[in-house]
Amino acid sequence: MATKGIIRLLLSFSCLLVLMGRSYSQRDNLLQGEELKDGDQLVSASGKFKFGFFNSSETPNSSERYIAVWYYKLKDRTSQYPEEYMPLYYRSLIQSTKVVWIANRNTPIFHKSATLRIDSSDGNLKIFPNGENPIAITSVVAARNTSVTLEESGNLVLHELHSNGSIKGMLWQSFDYPTDTLLPGMKLGINLQTGHKWILQSWRTEYSPAQGSFTVGMDPNVTNQLTIWWRGQVDRTSGHLLNGKFQSWDASGYEFIYTSNEHEKSFTYSVSEDITSYPMLQIDWDGYLRDDSSDSIVSYSVYDEYRGPYERMCNSSYTYFVSNYGLMSGGGIKFRESDNMTLYDCRLKCIKICSCVAYAATNTKNDTGCEVWSRGTEFMESYDGNARKIFVEPKYSVVAKKKWWIGLVIAVAVALLVILLCSLSYLARRKYKRKEEKRWQSLMVVLLVPLLCYFCYLAGRKLMAEGRYTVGMDPNVASQLTVRQRGEIEWTSGDLLNGQFNLWVASTYNFSYTSNEQQKYFTYYVSEDITSYISNVAD
Repeated sequence: MATKGIIRLLLSFSCLLVLMGRSYSQRDNLLQGEELKDGDQLVSASGKFKFGFFNSSETPNSSERYIAVWYYKLKDRTSQYPEEYMPLYYRSLIQSTKVVWIANRNTPIFHKSATLRIDSSDGNLKIFPNGENPIAITSVVAARNTSVTLEESGNLVLHELHSNGSIKGMLWQSFDYPTDTLLPGMKLGINLQTGHKWILQSWRTEYSPAQGSFTVGMDPNVTNQLTIWWRGQVDRTSGHLLNGKFQSWDASGYEFIYTSNEHEKSFTYSVSEDITSYPMLQIDWDGYLRDDSSDSIVSYSVYDEYRGPYERMCNSSYTYFVSNYGLMSGGGIKFRESDNMTLYDCRLKCIKICSCVAYAATNTKNDTGCEVWSRGTEFMESYDGNARKIFVEPKYSVVAKKKWWIGLVIAVAVALLVILLCSLSYLARRKYKRKEEKRWQSLMVVLLVPLLCYFCYLAGRKLMAEGRYTVGMDPNVASQLTVRQRGEIEWTSGDLLNGQFNLWVASTYNFSYTSNEQQKYFTYYVSEDITSYISNVAD
């Protein structure tokens, strides 16, 4: 009897496990009527990828939650050393490369009570925040019976099902909507039939997945190469593809393939398992395109003429910026919040303006927004509640030393000239004081010396002056204006696009450029509503 009771108990427990198994075992798909809570995950068949909620920030108390696909237990070239022996910066790079796709990068959730499920009314996958409007991840029509599967490739797929539960066809896939990471099977290019573009777009900051400033894709007018854009401007190109490799980019072990037909123009790639089992190409928030080992496959993250991301060349001298906590003595120029500028964008703006001596983010929580300061303001080190991190040109930079040296030479030269002229005057007076007939010559010398000294003073003052700014157009550089100080370029306006210069903020002014065989010039106009308002304020 006891044996029969034990057998019945085991059978009952086995049935219970079978019934509850789907809730507690790993699964790779989500069916209608099921939900994924914060903490639950879908896992691909081999366990390489996971799909679920994650927190992008290293701040423990951060409330921003995202739905994402990430590599699980990332190995190979990114973990050849124990984590405790890695530099902190390298550890952060490896951590950031695990996430390969984000569903709601621009619409984070600020609590952990949201759920993910298929909407029974239209068959789409949606996030249901507690008491808030749902956030749609997919947007297909005329499909009621659907399921979601995390495939072995890392592709999240929405399938339409037959009435018996078998797969009828694919309705949507995440591979058509990459975020910042390219996996094998994803494409970069354009669908010629629908016009849909496959692109990568960087994170806004190191810990903010929102759309950032750098984009990777294919220019449809330039075949057989990839392009990296910074805020719409071409930053770098890959060079042409030859034998599976790009001319200007070095992606060791990655084999690229270019497809061009009536349906699409696109790039894909493949990697041997001997190289890595976790391949990826990821555009970083600061413009580096990295492989699975976190190495950049391109040389620079800013325009080459600025010689790297931290220094610039102005008036044939190099300057650079260092970070300090403190305050500036005067107000700076703040760019509009709607520009969605990152700290990296702010640095590039400051680099392009030779009179810029400091820059900082206006939103210190996520390093976004931009404020720059010009000459005439000074940095004051401070650690009180109003202090913030400001990137400042060092007080004793090459440019400052050069100006100090020039000023010293001019001052010494003027002083020596004055002493020489006074000595000549004294000798002349001594020579002719006993000769009454030469008195008029001595008088002329006495009058001439102060006059020469006065002219030397004016010349020195002119040379030492900090002003003398001119604004005009360089005839050799079309479609932009140039500001010069004593003939040396201080900064440029950037190219003119849709009535606005890239680097100057004059949103109410509309500029136009005229170029013909007789002349090249800029003009502008302002709406009557704007000028009337300005006049009323002035009155």
